[in-house]
Amino acid sequence: MRILKRLVGGVVVLAVVAGGAFVWGMHRVSQAREARVRVLGPLVARATAMETLSPEDACLVVEGHYLKRDTVLTAECKRVTLEATRPGVVRFHGLVVASDWDDAVLGGGSVPTLCLSKGPRGWAFAGYSHELLDCQFDPPTGPEPAKEALAQVEHLRRAWMDDAFAAVRAALKGPDVDQEVCEGLPALPKWGVLVLDADLLGDDPSARTPRTTYIGDILGFQCLPTMKKEGVNLGPCAANQFISHVVLFDDIDEPPLQVAGSTYSGGRYSAVAKLVDVRRQEVICQRAVSYQLPEEMLLVMRQTLNFEYSKAVRAALRQEVAKLTGGQLAAEF
Repeated sequence: MRILKRLVGGVVVLAVVAGGAFVWGMHRVSQAREARVRVLGPLVARATAMETLSPEDACLVVEGHYLKRDTVLTAECKRVTLEATRPGVVRFHGLVVASDWDDAVLGGGSVPTLCLSKGPRGWAFAGYSHELLDCQFDPPTGPEPAKEALAQVEHLRRAWMDDAFAAVRAALKGPDVDQEVCEGLPALPKWGVLVLDADLLGDDPSARTPRTTYIGDILGFQCLPTMKKEGVNLGPCAANQFISHVVLFDDIDEPPLQVAGSTYSGGRYSAVAKLVDVRRQEVICQRAVSYQLPEEMLLVMRQTLNFEYSKAVRAALRQEVAKLTGGQLAAEF
């Protein structure tokens, strides 16, 4: 019993000591942060005014940006890399940022990759690399570099999307093809292929005949001028920089699925799946696709029939797309 009491007492003492050490560490971090903020101002002003940035100066610019936030406890550069992506624009990596006490006291944190640009007021934070096409934009000329950089990137994304859809429209004006399987295709990565309904390319997608299955509408609402609303994030449109092919469902015939008691109407889907080579602006192969809802499904899945039908249609279409591309594309839609 005495041994147990000693063990419990020892654990309690260690917990108190550890807790006290952590509180002391928090106090030390707070003092160091306050001292750093006091001396950082002139250093950042000098760094932002440099014609070209060294890794050390870039670190000061980024550190100054982060320590303006009350939520950032520590910001320290370790193994900085700095790469010019365009004149007046650099990609920066190496600042360890801690926003919670565990990381701040124990030396952890996140290491974001950032874009810096040189504008009328000198070098400044322009945004995160993953949001700005890996820092591929021109130096902003106005007082708000982050907003201007993002506007440039969204313009590029819009242009890529418009170019991809223009290529598909041009391909659809060409003759139909007899080839039901595209021979000799390279493996097509998912991020290099769009899958969508052909009627999204019309002047007014909202005028489509009502049906149950819609392919590509989410992408359309984000990227198509005829569907996009102001303020929608254009991030997904950036993928069209890498789009090489488009799987298009054309000539769609699908009456809406309607359930009434022990019967239903609709439940069938037919279309022509076409693979468009974006760079050649040609349909290179196409095949008919179809699905018919089995009547027995109504008996066991009446309450979820719409969901099950939609899932089955998409599964059938994925199988046909795999056949169309000779197994070189396992599409998800």
